[in-house]
Amino acid sequence: MTRIVLAALGVLSCTAFATEVFAQAGQTVNPVPITPPTLNQTTLTCQINCDTLAMTCQNTCIPTTAAAAAASSAAPGSAATTASACALSCTTQQLVCKQRC
Repeated sequence: MTRIVLAALGVLSCTAFATEVFAQAGQTVNPVPITPPTLNQTTLTCQINCDTLAMTCQNTCIPTTAAAAAASSAAPGSAATTASACALSCTTQQLVCKQRC
């Protein structure tokens, strides 16, 4: 008996929801207009200049062959430490530069 009542309740609820779904099926919804993103040329140019300066700075962190040989013979770990400190300094300068944009 309980199963029959539950089945009947299920059929009635499906019928009730189906009419609501079918009522909405004929509606058309206008899409929301999408505005294209705009680029601020001044900010973009500033950020590109910061990136260029940072890469130029990082290129100076790479030791030449003669300098690397001299540094590695003098103190084995100092060349890597110096290069890391130089790269960190360049990255810090880049971030500070971009914050000013």
